[in-house]
This record gives sequence, structure tokens and C-alpha cells, in this order.
Amino acid sequence: MLCLLAAAFIGCDRGDSGGTSGGGGGSASTTQSAESSAPKVGIPVGTKETYKPVVGKYGGRKIEDSLGEPKSFNPIVASEMSTVEYTNRMFEGLTRGSAFTGELEPGLAESWSVAEDGLTWTFKLRKDVVFNDGSSFNADDVVFTWNDAVYDLSRPADKADPRWPCSMRDLMTFDGKIVKFEKVDDYTVRVTTPVKVAILPDMLGDAILLSKEKYEPLVKAGTLGGAMGADAKPQDLVGTGPWILGEYVRGERVTLKRNPRYWRKDAKGQSLPYLDEIVFLISRSMDQFYLNFERGVTDIYHVRSGKDIAALKPLQANGNFDFYQLGPAHSTLFLALNMNEKAAADGKLPAHLVKMFRDRRFRQAVSHAMDRTSMVRNVYRNLGHPQYAPFSLAPGPFKMDVTPYERNIDKAKALLREMGLEDRNNDKVLEDAQGNKVQFTLTTNSGNTIREEMLNLIATDLRSLGMEVNILPLEFNQLIDKLDVSYDWQAMVMGFTSTWDPHGGSNFWKSSSQNHLWWPEQKTPGFPWEKRIDEIYTLGVQELDKGKRREMYQEWIKIAHEEQPVIYLAVPERVDAIRKRFGNLFPSPAPMTEFASFHNEDELFILDGQNK
Repeated sequence: MLCLLAAAFIGCDRGDSGGTSGGGGGSASTTQSAESSAPKVGIPVGTKETYKPVVGKYGGRKIEDSLGEPKSFNPIVASEMSTVEYTNRMFEGLTRGSAFTGELEPGLAESWSVAEDGLTWTFKLRKDVVFNDGSSFNADDVVFTWNDAVYDLSRPADKADPRWPCSMRDLMTFDGKIVKFEKVDDYTVRVTTPVKVAILPDMLGDAILLSKEKYEPLVKAGTLGGAMGADAKPQDLVGTGPWILGEYVRGERVTLKRNPRYWRKDAKGQSLPYLDEIVFLISRSMDQFYLNFERGVTDIYHVRSGKDIAALKPLQANGNFDFYQLGPAHSTLFLALNMNEKAAADGKLPAHLVKMFRDRRFRQAVSHAMDRTSMVRNVYRNLGHPQYAPFSLAPGPFKMDVTPYERNIDKAKALLREMGLEDRNNDKVLEDAQGNKVQFTLTTNSGNTIREEMLNLIATDLRSLGMEVNILPLEFNQLIDKLDVSYDWQAMVMGFTSTWDPHGGSNFWKSSSQNHLWWPEQKTPGFPWEKRIDEIYTLGVQELDKGKRREMYQEWIKIAHEEQPVIYLAVPERVDAIRKRFGNLFPSPAPMTEFASFHNEDELFILDGQNK
């Protein structure tokens, strides 16, 4: 779904495939003062007017890289891009967003309407859709997916809480109440919301719809949460999407094959997709991404910085590729500090460290120490943009302004002194009044060289304040386990993808949510400002007037800018190098970085003489 995605962690962003989740967790698209201007290095993105696909031909494959192993293939429990980049291709939602404008388009629902009360929606389903196993798709599958798979309403009476995690459950719970899904007839679904939800059709675009026939036994057995894991067989994954699982060879590749039963057709009535398969080569490092493209193994390379442009430019003619420039990344990159008091009480990290992190002055000092200009210059080689608050710099329907957080070492040190942090031992490291050092470990996902370079710059900036910072990159799934399960992390560089609408990030920003990074699933908000952000997200999605919604989300931006719950750093200018092998190639400004160039994968075909 290109219009709205529950803030997903992307392979390298929890984000860039070279990563979103969510800009800073599904942020609004905004502008900022003193926005940097990236140099023009490639063909501009397409527009709605230039998007004119032609009838293609069958056959061939597309090959690209993926960072790290898939965690699973289960769309219900997915919260990281190492899962979502596959499930979004194998499963679908009721709606979809235009890759060029974000405007809503029909998906598995051919039309929808809302009653005068603003609470009751009716969705008319397509009648020509079948699952990849040949069984029919109908209203029973929609109702089952939401009532039983997402909300787990059929769980035993002695189970107070749902039996498996689900990000969409967080997004689709309003004022503590869930949405009601009912079958009207075989191809009509009635959806009743507890409050007005301005963007309900957008939210129902999430690619999670399951076959009731296939998955109801797993729900009854209570095993759906662990099903469709990384060891899943092709027959375990039954969806309506254009692709089906071919094979997963651990440490080597994931292959998706053409779904011959896919419902979309071309202008001649022929079934899409045209390509036989998409192959994802599993790499441990983004340096391997570059080598694979340079050697002609892969068809696309997500440029990491201006350094890549300089290296690839001389190879362009013989390498048979073009550069496409997609604009600022629809994502955020930030430094997060673990403020989880429960994790500290459980011995997962030092309590004195959590106390420091929870002091707003500490977070503001860290933000003032960040040399974002240096990050853009030295990490992205000028092909990037500094970032100061939870938003994407890319165009979108919500435009907001914020003042840049100036780099000011003196101001940062003054804030730390206010907290009582001083170098009491003359060892050039700050201590608190009890003698505890300001010492912590900073991590990110290994293999993402951009992130690893960021760690070095951040550590240098923080050491200038008198902080002792250790660097420890971790394998991606190990990192996600620390975020989702053990909570035993201290500081982390992470990123989220962005969505067209701010509510896409509610499962990052609401304090009760699973992906509320600095302290997930809080019973009550830990700070007054968290409580206010909860209120903004609860009320914002109910406001039908876009101008009023903008004002509400502007308050959220101001709170986040003041409190710095995570410290925003910089984002790249998106540039893709793509082989000139494909017909119907129309790179777009779509929010999801991974799909921006191949948002219409089902329409791509291999040009004559370009088969591998």
C-alpha cells in the first residue's frame, strides 16, 4: 500500500533499502526552514500525466538486493521491512494510493461510501478476485481478517489480550474501541467506526487480507501469530497479490514468482504481471549492493550518496543504466534514547541512564551537539538534507514549518550543567551527583554503511560534550528483537518510512503502541506531553476538515520539536540507478522508498534484446 502503511521498520530503516515504518514513524510531509538543496543528478520522477503504460510481454526476471534475512512472511504480525517488502507483494488491501498523488484508488474494493453519520462505511468488493490457490475472495475473508486475525476476537474467554502482536490493531483502535466489520452479502462489507475516521478507506489499504478458508484453523488453534514464518512453504502463503513465494534460500535469495491468477489485467485483457519472477539477493552489507550493481548482477541500486554518483557515472554507458532522481526520502533517520523505566527496573539497562535520558535537557543537549550539516556533507556527500523534527521533506498534503535545531556546543554543555552533570574526576567524562558516568552504547543495524558512518559522527559529537560513547552495530533481526522483545538497548540510530497522512505514524507516537520506540506499550503516558500527543492522534483522525487537522498536527510537531523524544539527523536525496531493460518504467515520488521506482511492478516487462 502506497498511501498509508503502519509505520514499518525497513530492512535498514526498521528503513531504506538502502529505508520507514513511517517518516519518523509515519510522519506528515512537511517543509522546514533552511532546507538544503540537493544537486540535480538524474532524470526527474514521473507524474500522473506521464504515467501511460503500454501492453507488454511475458517472461524474464528482475533482480535486486535485500539487506539481511526475512524475519517472516506473516502480514499480520509484520512490523519490519524485512517482512513487509515481501508481504506487500503477496497480499493486498481494499484500497490503494496513487504513486504520484497519494489519491485513493480502488483495490480489492471497487467502490465505497459513508453514511451521513460519518461512522458507517460500505465497501463493495470486486467479484473477479481469487486467491493464489484458486479459492474465491469475498466478504467472509475481509471480516475474518479484521475480526479474527487483526483483533483476535475469537480468542478463548480466558485470554484477556490478543494472542499475537499486530501494528494495524494499534492503528485501528480509537478511544480504546475497535472497528466493527460485518458481512452484508458475499461482496459487500459494512464497517462501523466508534468515532469518525477521516481516512478510514486509506487505512484499509494495508496489505493484510487473508483467506478465511486457509487461516481460520490457525486462529482457532491460537497459532496464527507464529505461522508464515521464515521457514514457510509457498503453499503456506495464500493471498491475492501479484506475486507468490517461489523459494527462500537462507543466506542467498528470496524468489517471488508471478501469480497466474492475479486479477489485474492490461489493456488487452491479459493477466498481469508480465515478469516471471523477482529475485532478492540477500546481502550482509550495502557495499555488496554496490558491487552487485557495478558487476551487472542486479537491476537497481539505491544510491547512498554523492560518492556513488561519482563512482557510477563513468560506468553508465557500458552499464546500460540511467539515474532517476526521486526527491528527498520519505523517511526519517534519528537517534533514539531508551527511556523505558520498566526495562530499567527489570535490569535491562542502568536506571541512572534512563533517568538522564528522560530529562528533556539531556535530549536537547544531544540535539544541539549534532552536526547535521557535516552529516549531509560527509555521509551523503551533499546528496541529502538535514532534518530537525518528525516529518518527511518530500512533498505531500500536509505542509508544516519548524525552526532548525542549531548546532551549539556551548548551549548543549550549559543544559547538561543545569542537570548537575559535571566532570568530577577530571577524566573528561561527565558524571552525575552519585558518580555515575554518562556512558552508553550506541548501535544500529550492521551492514548499513550509511548508518555506521553516522554512528562515528554522532559519537564524535557526543564525546565533545563529555559523554563516553561505545559503538556496537548489530545484525538487523537481532536489533529488532532488542526493540520488540528484550528492550535491552541504550541508544540507537534508526529510521522510519513516511506516509501521506500523519495518522500513519500513530503506532509510533501513541504511548500505548507496540512501536512507541523509547517505551512501548505504556499503560499510562509517562510524560504530560506524551498524553497530549495521544490526544492529538485520537482527535486528529476524527477531524474531517483538513485545515483543522493541519493545525492539530502542527501542535504535535511543536511538542516533538521541543521535547526531542528522538533526535532527528538527516535524510538522503533519493536517486535510483536502474538498468534500461524494462518497459513501463515510471519512477514516482511514492512514499515507500523501496517501491518508488517499481511501484507498478506488475506492469513491467523486459524490452526486446534485454533478457538476462
